[in-house]
Amino acid sequence: MWVVTLVGVLLLSACTTAPVSEPRPSPTASAAPPPVSAAPASVSVAPVAQRDCASLVSVGLGGDAWRAAPVAGPAAFGALDYRWGDRAAFAERAPDAQGWRRFKVALRLRGGTPATVTVPAARRAVAALTYRNGLDDTVSFAACGAATDPPTSEFAGGFAVREAVCLPVEVTWPGGTARVVLDLGVGGC
Repeated sequence: MWVVTLVGVLLLSACTTAPVSEPRPSPTASAAPPPVSAAPASVSVAPVAQRDCASLVSVGLGGDAWRAAPVAGPAAFGALDYRWGDRAAFAERAPDAQGWRRFKVALRLRGGTPATVTVPAARRAVAALTYRNGLDDTVSFAACGAATDPPTSEFAGGFAVREAVCLPVEVTWPGGTARVVLDLGVGGC
């Protein structure tokens, strides 16, 4: 008998207890600012451009050209259609309709090392990355091959600039950050 009574009390309490919800203002009502919480606010950030191992290429630069290429950490920047700092060649390169001069620069990564390449915010009005279709401020490159493999992870792309510039480029990878300055038309950076 006492079991039936207990079950009845539990069922009655479950049926008559309504969930408590916070009142919400109507769309036209003015609401007080929300309380400050310890949880971080959600910030909408554009996704970083990605290059994966399926987009690897062999650009055909010889070993001497790669040894002379500017390096930042695990990344080397091999100019394909330009000699770093060549002022005359820079001046001869016609800008596109938006004012960008484009330079083909292969990126070679050490095997097994992912890396992210970034144009600093202070230079984004005059320089961008072209490692995908379009212009990007930051591009992340996948880790391809093993760390013991020779550095043959090469990605096609390059840079677009509006004017001659000593362009600092930041490369980050797990465990490090490095910067290299690329001479695009200045003739001595």
